[in-house]
Amino acid sequence: MRLATRLFASIGLLVAAAVVGSIVAADVLLRRHLEPEIAGELEREARLVAALAPTDSTRWPEFAALVGTRLGRRVTLIDPEGHVRGDTEFGRAALAQLQNHRDRPEVRAVLDSGRSVGMNERLSASTNERQLYVAIKDGPPGLAVMRVSTTLAVVDAQIHAVQRAVAAAGLVMLLAAGLVAWLLSRVLARPLLRIADAARDIAAGRPAEFPDVHVPELAHQVDALRAMHHELERRFDDLRREREESRTLVEALSDGVIAADERGAIASANAAARRLLGYGPSEALPPLGELFHDRPHRALMREVLAGKLVERRELDLDDRTVVLSARPLAGGGILLVLSDVTDVRRLETVRRDFVANVSHELKTPLTAIAGYAETLAAEASGSQAVGFAQTIVENARRMQRLVDDLLDLSRIESGGWRPEPVAVDVESAARDAWEPFAERAAARRVAFESATAAARTIDVDPEALRQIFTNLFDNALRYSSENGCLRVATDPRTDEIVVTVADTGSGIPSEHLPRIFERFYRVDVSRSRQEGGTGLGLAIVKHLVEAHGGRVAAESELGRGTTILLYFPAVTQS
Repeated sequence: MRLATRLFASIGLLVAAAVVGSIVAADVLLRRHLEPEIAGELEREARLVAALAPTDSTRWPEFAALVGTRLGRRVTLIDPEGHVRGDTEFGRAALAQLQNHRDRPEVRAVLDSGRSVGMNERLSASTNERQLYVAIKDGPPGLAVMRVSTTLAVVDAQIHAVQRAVAAAGLVMLLAAGLVAWLLSRVLARPLLRIADAARDIAAGRPAEFPDVHVPELAHQVDALRAMHHELERRFDDLRREREESRTLVEALSDGVIAADERGAIASANAAARRLLGYGPSEALPPLGELFHDRPHRALMREVLAGKLVERRELDLDDRTVVLSARPLAGGGILLVLSDVTDVRRLETVRRDFVANVSHELKTPLTAIAGYAETLAAEASGSQAVGFAQTIVENARRMQRLVDDLLDLSRIESGGWRPEPVAVDVESAARDAWEPFAERAAARRVAFESATAAARTIDVDPEALRQIFTNLFDNALRYSSENGCLRVATDPRTDEIVVTVADTGSGIPSEHLPRIFERFYRVDVSRSRQEGGTGLGLAIVKHLVEAHGGRVAAESELGRGTTILLYFPAVTQS
């Protein structure tokens, strides 16, 4: 419905209600005023008739006719028994045939109740018009009641005239309302429509034209819309700039980035992702569930679509090695990151092979050097020669330990060794590994404690656990002070068992903790060399635990010791 129609309907309803109310009010008020006035006039006329009525009863019919004609009323003369003795509308001959008026309400009122005036309004049987009857108790002897009546059609005519005038005024007001509605629609509707058009243009991103409005209220709305438009343009410009910056940054990444919705449909992928997956710049990418053809890869995508967090899963894509990480987004959707580690893995393989080959080639010469040096030390006569030979033996032995550790580490990293887990008693394994260090520990007065009652067994390769304990005990004794303590404990948790090896040594500064499991990393280089360490013990521990599907961590406080935490998957009970 148009605004002009709505305005006209609203104003028209108000005018119609006012006109109807005025018509009803005119009817009520005018009748309330005119009818009592007519009744008073009839009463005065009745008293005049009573005063002028002749005493001769034979003249009463003609007198009633004459007075009624002169007054323009119906005059009725009634005796005490209710007989009509004269009436303006009936001649002498018809009077005897008239009904007795004793039961008329106005007559009964003055004769029975003793009131001076009786009044009644009713329809006339002869004219079917409303008549007002006024009777008074007065008159010459022989007459008891003088009644004067008149039709109320005059009152109705006057009231109807007033009502017609009110209705005509209402019609004029309706016409005026239509004109006002049309003018208001021109003043209000057109600017509102242009404001709506401007709002639609803003929503569609098109240039908006704002109307020039002189109505203050609408002008404020236009100003607010214009300000909102400028603010939105500024924010959209910022968003477009940030989006372009983000797109440029993502496209410049060497890692592949893929964004998908919760159903797996790919929304965007940068150039690196397309290159790693073998798709051209304009080719459409299939959903995540169909992105790979290998069964393990498709199973991984099902995990991703199920909303699971995936961290650094390695995939073989043709001749490339890719590490995939995926995480669900808070607002719905999935983000995948593909890192090409082919060159890294190739370099690691070259390094591993090199270390293994060099270590293997060094093993035989070092054995020979150590043997000859021991022979020289045994047969040398001078103390200086013995010292030189002994130094050669110690360094050769240290080199042999380094080569052995390198060979072990290379064997673990290359996949040539796989753990064979069985249920192993932790305390027994720890005490067996401690046995070779008992004499060394006694010399330093370092005590050994175990608290493994909480979880006595773990699912682990026995030889790997022995080597883990050996390396950790060796490190602990190397850095423990006299009268110290080394403690092995277990802590069962929901899905893993934590084995802790704690010492009371000198501790490790916090800045070194994140790197102590790196190969050849030493916190105190000079002391480590003096003690004969290779710098590979903790690296071997880390790789052995990870080979079991676990992880390692370290906690330390300077001057109070270090705790190594080994997290093994919990033993599955049958």
